[in-house]
Amino acid sequence: MKQDASPSPSSDSHQKELIRGGISAFSLRLVGMVFNWVFAVMVARSTGAAGTGIYNLVQTVLNFSGTLSKLGADTLMTRFGVQYFMQRQWGNIKDLFNKNLLMSVPLALGLSALIFFEADLIAARIFAKPELAPYFRMGSFALLPLTVFQIATGGIRGLKKIRHYAFLHNVSNFLFGILILGGILLFSSNRDPEIVVVTYTAFITLTALLSLYWFIVYSHYLEARPSEGIGFREKFWIGISLFVASLASLVRGYADTLILSRYASMEEVGIYRNAFKVATVTRIALVAMLIPAAPKFAELFAAGKMDELRRSAQYVTKIIFWCSAPILLVIILAAPLIMGIFGKEFVAGSTVLMVLAFGQFINAATGPVSNILIMTGRQKLNRNLMVATTVLAILLNLWLIPVLGALGAALVNTLGVFILNVIPFFLIRRFYGFYTLDVRDLFRIRPKQLLQDIREALRRDRKRKSEDADDDANSLGE
Repeated sequence: MKQDASPSPSSDSHQKELIRGGISAFSLRLVGMVFNWVFAVMVARSTGAAGTGIYNLVQTVLNFSGTLSKLGADTLMTRFGVQYFMQRQWGNIKDLFNKNLLMSVPLALGLSALIFFEADLIAARIFAKPELAPYFRMGSFALLPLTVFQIATGGIRGLKKIRHYAFLHNVSNFLFGILILGGILLFSSNRDPEIVVVTYTAFITLTALLSLYWFIVYSHYLEARPSEGIGFREKFWIGISLFVASLASLVRGYADTLILSRYASMEEVGIYRNAFKVATVTRIALVAMLIPAAPKFAELFAAGKMDELRRSAQYVTKIIFWCSAPILLVIILAAPLIMGIFGKEFVAGSTVLMVLAFGQFINAATGPVSNILIMTGRQKLNRNLMVATTVLAILLNLWLIPVLGALGAALVNTLGVFILNVIPFFLIRRFYGFYTLDVRDLFRIRPKQLLQDIREALRRDRKRKSEDADDDANSLGE
């Protein structure tokens, strides 16, 4: 595909929109990362590595169950919500949201009941640790709010409320968690891991209520009348395809934790999960830029603007690459120091941290490859690749974790990340004629232009915040 020498004015506008959304998401991601670390340190210092392991295992089981209950509804709300939003079709958004809730809420309630009543079986048979049953039982109450939270925030993302979406996913959970756990630790001497499970259930519920409120306000939910005949059945099957890919991604992402929980101590699980938490800092720019980029890719593809899609994808990837590379270097050089923040027993996970960080850098450096496939109608291909990689990861985890423990889990995780990013990287070239990472353009940063774009983005962001405040006032007044 021929590369144009200079970007078009429309391409510049798309890039500035991506920067504007990315700056909002990135700044909130940084704040959220600080809160995340503070919360993780509070959990580690109050309940130790074992308590950290129990908290992360319960969270893993609930995230897995939440993927089953939402059935891809969050991505469906983003993909089609942005199309309806661009045309101000509020009735279609309301109808899509209602039908997704009608499908997902009963599933969430059923799975919650299953976890609650079968907690003893799950703890003893699956993880060979009967003492974990009370924690699963307490955590089961978080599944319904977790499901509502995921669907509502998918809708908020489709409405292009990037700052609100980023705040909900990156900041509010850990902010509420710090306040709740801090209150418990201040007024109680209890240091049993149950306090962090109760905290998790409470902050998920609060964030779900906030996300539902914002979606109702910005989608004009109360004023709109549901539009019939939007072809939900077809969208449902697209959602199922997205669900299978999401489920496979989650199984691959958490198979290491689940299998490690079966064959290792909860202390080792806690060390591994905190190493993983630190390693994900490497892809902070990727996560931040994906928030505005995913709906933008869907918008450009729907409009048939493939050249602008190429420019936007490569622009985003270049920013992500240069934000991620220095973070990887710091993690490699200071791994023991970083892990020591959680406590002396966590320093043993330094090598695990370096392996995981390298995998996350690969994820960041290749750019938003999976999102491009999903947002351009290639969700089945993405699903098949995800399923195949998941099966491979499970087999390798079952082989390596009993032998190498947390290090085996880290090696398999990094291999999975490599496969899931490098193959789509070349598939995008085959389907659309471009690589997301253009090596020839990688060192052409043009700092002055980038700084000018950032200043312009900040100016527009301040203006948009003012307009959002006016919209909020009008919406509340109505």
